[in-house]
Amino acid sequence: MSEAVAVVIPAYNAAPWLPAALKSLRAQTQPPREVVVVDDGSSDATPTIAAELGAKVVRQLQRGPGAARNRGVRESSAPLVAFLDADDWFANTKLEVQTRRLRELGADAICSDAWLVDGDVEGAPKNRGRDVPETLNFETLLVSNPVICSTVVARRDALVRVGLFDEDPTLIATEDYDLWLRLAREQPLAYLAEPLACYRRHGVSLSANTRFLRGVERILDKVELAGLAGDRQHALVRRRRAGVRLDLAWDLLEGRVDGGATEARRLIAEANRLSLSWKGFRLWLRSRLRPVAGR
Repeated sequence: MSEAVAVVIPAYNAAPWLPAALKSLRAQTQPPREVVVVDDGSSDATPTIAAELGAKVVRQLQRGPGAARNRGVRESSAPLVAFLDADDWFANTKLEVQTRRLRELGADAICSDAWLVDGDVEGAPKNRGRDVPETLNFETLLVSNPVICSTVVARRDALVRVGLFDEDPTLIATEDYDLWLRLAREQPLAYLAEPLACYRRHGVSLSANTRFLRGVERILDKVELAGLAGDRQHALVRRRRAGVRLDLAWDLLEGRVDGGATEARRLIAEANRLSLSWKGFRLWLRSRLRPVAGR
């Protein structure tokens, strides 16, 4: 027999997207027992839409998505919790497939790939071309994070045991990565390569990418300050710090965000001091041999 699921949706001025998210829950082959929309200080029709479409609505002053998800977990009671961002939506079989697999594995948490959506156009799976293992342990997640929050189903007791989402404002946009690492310290997350959600991708910007970098840095500081990492894991932390800088440098060099080649070279130099890699070498060459896209 399938365990009951609560779906928690943090929502801030989400009126344009929330109907699709909630309608995808109505279409589930295994419907959730509870749907909790936490209105995080919206000034639009978000709470009205949520109530009209049958969700339990909890309102709070704006505190960020991590705090909103935590409130939603506390306001629900089902043994399993699924997270759904207000601008994403589920495939019809998502909860049925994941709860069955979670039960078979005896795991604490499970996630999957997701279809990328730009505007209203559905594209390729987010993790296409990546070699993502079926189990994501702590070291795997230190290297990179293939987990999309809107694909995760987790056991309530495991979430509570590791402390839910860190509500530090520095971690906004990265608070989920911090939680996956803490869960994975206790037990690996299960991963399904099948895309079971649609993940809406918004435009990138230098400020957003810089905020992401600061968030990951804070998370990795927490890993090292916990005093639990050995020499190998310290090396993986440095590799991760380098990788985030190289990703931002790539966006700069390709003209996806403003900032220019000078900022890209600074990030590449930092990355190469942290952890030398072929990617860092190739980007260093790229920054000197080719003009920045669109410039």
